[in-house]
Amino acid sequence: MGLSMLEGDSTKERIIGVLSVTWPLTAKKIHNALRKEYNLSLTYQATYKAIKELTEEGILERGKEGYIINTEWLIRLGDFSRKIKDQLESINYKREIKTASKMTFKNHDEFLKFHVDFIEDIIKKEGKLDMVFHYRHVPYAFMLSEEHMKRLKTLMPKMNWRIISKKDTPVGKWNAKQWARFGVKSKLGADIFADSLIIMNDYILNIYTRKESIEKWDERVKELAKYEVRPFIDEKKRKNTVITMIKDKELASILRQYG
Repeated sequence: MGLSMLEGDSTKERIIGVLSVTWPLTAKKIHNALRKEYNLSLTYQATYKAIKELTEEGILERGKEGYIINTEWLIRLGDFSRKIKDQLESINYKREIKTASKMTFKNHDEFLKFHVDFIEDIIKKEGKLDMVFHYRHVPYAFMLSEEHMKRLKTLMPKMNWRIISKKDTPVGKWNAKQWARFGVKSKLGADIFADSLIIMNDYILNIYTRKESIEKWDERVKELAKYEVRPFIDEKKRKNTVITMIKDKELASILRQYG
């Protein structure tokens, strides 16, 4: 194609620059133009050598009146440029959809409302939802409002919803039974690394929890008799909920293999 001949060779690039403005030109006129326009102190032999190589490469074409740029090379160069442009646009698009979004909610209830709305939005756009929770403990089902539970019930036929819990406790088993009533499958004592992560089709939501909240969570699920639902909910309401969200099909597929 001749592109490799130009890499790092300013003389050849400038020859093409001269011929892109005025053509045809003899080798002598090209040499004079290089010295005048670019203030180059090169010999005629060096100019002629570069012109000869460009001609052999198919970038220049020699006619009766002098040298011109080969139109076929220009066409190929245009195709190559468009290909590079398309590749760059594709890379930029991939970078855009993989940029993580950070969202902060005043309390956990606001996040729950966002989550239910997002479930509806994905199902509306993609027709179905494969959702997996990677949680430290099986979450308490009745933290959702009655309205949200009703909305989820209508969406369940289009959802495949699983909860993967890191801990296996009596409280977790009881919560898993409550979720089962809604058609949600649970697995306890799984080998997962996250404490609060949700996979929704190709979307990955990381929910960031304060260290003290995790410690209190652990304390309150040690024994079923000591599990206090209302204080746990109140604690959640007092703390900001921060999440990051990214869309990555490959990563979502890998995370689904855990548990």
